[in-house]
Amino acid sequence: MAHLASSRPFPRPHVLTLALLVSLLPLTEAVAQTLPQVRVTGQPTTVSSFRHFDDDDFVITDAAPGTVLEVIFTEGDVFRHLESNWYWVLLPRDVWGTKRAGWISGRYVEPVPPAERREAEPPSDPAPAPPVEAVREEPRPAEPQPESAPVVEAMPEFAGVVVRFAFDKSDLSDDTKARLSQAVMALKTHAEMVTFALEGHADATGREAYNEKLGLARAESVKRYLLEQHEIAVEKVSVVSYGETQPAAPNTTKDGRAQNRRVVLKVAR
Repeated sequence: MAHLASSRPFPRPHVLTLALLVSLLPLTEAVAQTLPQVRVTGQPTTVSSFRHFDDDDFVITDAAPGTVLEVIFTEGDVFRHLESNWYWVLLPRDVWGTKRAGWISGRYVEPVPPAERREAEPPSDPAPAPPVEAVREEPRPAEPQPESAPVVEAMPEFAGVVVRFAFDKSDLSDDTKARLSQAVMALKTHAEMVTFALEGHADATGREAYNEKLGLARAESVKRYLLEQHEIAVEKVSVVSYGETQPAAPNTTKDGRAQNRRVVLKVAR
């Protein structure tokens, strides 16, 4: 079974900071209506300031079944819904018109398909038109001709990058660094539009628990390189380890095991 990079009782420092700032300060601005959404299933589910906490001091609310929540950030696999995922979500507006955010476990929610997603907020009623007699026609100045819109370079197609590792190693070779740099530079002008998901893998040599940790260490090495050398924002990079559970080739040959010692970098828009 795949496990998330963070199975510790407390989130990482950057996520802890985000949780403190956003959960304590009500969100009064509307969020973009293109955010992914999840729906609460089964039974009322706790939304809390920190993951793994059911203590009343950390509980924000209990979301009823059927409640649709907007997902700001996914800790885990951003491409698939997994029960091991944790979602940083926006709650519906309260009676004061504000929104709050908190963590909810992937085991209690399901993704809302794009065709079923609703807008974050219903449009407000238009202001009443003034009486006809109060409207005066004013001469309008000549409108300037609009300038031609600048040409925006289309984002290149990105099928993902696979980088490989030596036996029982998690450090990056010079060739691996060069491949990662080439991929990131191709997306540099679109950095604000994409997120990166890193999937760590290992061959079947050794114990399964050890291979899961090794896959995670490899993914974390790639993450550090992206953050330190290319200044990718930390909230735009997610990490997950599949250990030996998703081989790319049979583990019965030397070449097959070499192909399984890898990290897969995927990009989502």
